[in-house]
Amino acid sequence: MARKSSNTPLQHRQIGAPPSLYRFAGSTDSFVYSGDRLRPTWSPRRDYRLTAERRRQLCVHIAAHAAVSNMGGAWVYMLAVAPVGVRSWTIGDRKAQSLGRIWGVCSTSDFYCSHLAWDEGGQTYMADREGWEFEIESRYESLMQLRMQADSVVSGFPTLDEVLAEDRRIMRAQACGYLAGHIADGITAGMEATEALRLYDRRDTQYVGPSDIAVAQGLTDLLPPGEYEHAVRLTEEALRRPEVWTMVQRVASELEQLGLIEGDPCEGDVQEQLPDREQDWPPAADRAAPPQQA
Repeated sequence: MARKSSNTPLQHRQIGAPPSLYRFAGSTDSFVYSGDRLRPTWSPRRDYRLTAERRRQLCVHIAAHAAVSNMGGAWVYMLAVAPVGVRSWTIGDRKAQSLGRIWGVCSTSDFYCSHLAWDEGGQTYMADREGWEFEIESRYESLMQLRMQADSVVSGFPTLDEVLAEDRRIMRAQACGYLAGHIADGITAGMEATEALRLYDRRDTQYVGPSDIAVAQGLTDLLPPGEYEHAVRLTEEALRRPEVWTMVQRVASELEQLGLIEGDPCEGDVQEQLPDREQDWPPAADRAAPPQQA
């Protein structure tokens, strides 16, 4: 059942409020890999500098966010990563002069939902699914009334069920985009998606604020039950497609070399290097293709 919040305390934050939630950022927290499987350790490391190994994996992480987001129809504006050896780094984009202390960023099209609120104590998003669906229905009814008042042709106009299905698809696509980075980390380390997400979800070990995993869980709480697990499966399946993973690796290599990829032809057009947008992706659970028998 979706987590709901009827009264939003002052310490709660809507998902649209912090600019960083529009972006997938590599944290400057003590996030250090050890061992040949790139497993992270949460031990505090003072004056830790960005290593070449960590930067390479961060490029893969960011490229995966971009690839899956583009498949779902989001617009990818910029990919950027800090230079090797830095202790801290900042960068701005089209919405903010500075995104704060980060090591890398994937800047995508904005998304706002007033029916999600951040619970500081629980380190999770509270989702009002009924309120979100009621908002969609009210918007649809208002649009239908305007069309009838203007004597507009209503035939061929999408039904409420079709509008709701598309809004759910967009929400699901956003969740997949947020999950893609850590799932790509897991693929690199030889892990399944569920194992990787358990490993990278640090809310039970230290305060980290709204993580990509927490955002994805909040988004899917606005959808029917089981959508989070469904989004995890879809994201992993997409990234494990040979052609998609090849693109992720190619974009990561270019980002590693250039440090910045955006719409400027001088820097390289990111849209030309990402998987094509797929109509109706990601599908709802009842429309997803069944797994093939071995």
